[in-house]
Amino acid sequence: MPHRDYRWLLVVSCNLALWWLTGLANHFLGAVSLPGGHYLSVHLYLGGLLVTYAALRLDARHGLVATLFTALLCDAATPVPFGTSLALFGLVHAFLLYGRQRFPREEVVFGTVVALLANLFLFLALSFLLVGDNPRPGEAWLRLFLDLGASQLVVALATPWFLALQECVFGLARLHPETGRQIAL
Repeated sequence: MPHRDYRWLLVVSCNLALWWLTGLANHFLGAVSLPGGHYLSVHLYLGGLLVTYAALRLDARHGLVATLFTALLCDAATPVPFGTSLALFGLVHAFLLYGRQRFPREEVVFGTVVALLANLFLFLALSFLLVGDNPRPGEAWLRLFLDLGASQLVVALATPWFLALQECVFGLARLHPETGRQIAL
């Protein structure tokens, strides 16, 4: 019986869980009322965190498949032109894959820095692509910087947990993330 290598599916499943939790947080943050009848309306974007593990820990083929499937899920669930997340996530993945051998990619601090930089790039790229559609772009940029600050804070706090979650999932599946070989108990 041939061995099925489903490492990409494990990463996509973890990414989907994070995407769902982010959606719940955004729903809650959008409903927080402030004095004076205003709403907080902070939107969290954690796209950089969705790319980090696949780019740093999986082999090139499975990492790219996981990143592109995650990007397609993001494209389907967000109001951006279809393929925008696919192109941006693929670009970030390729950049990280190219330079990952030079750095301690298994370290949590390095993963956090990579997730923060990837999230910053993705957030700004999406903002530049989409802010032109806003009738008041000056006000939109002020709002976007608030969202960026909140998103970066959440990425910095959630990255160690999310990387540990993915390591735990691979441990439960008894698979080595880079080689796909079975790990003995």
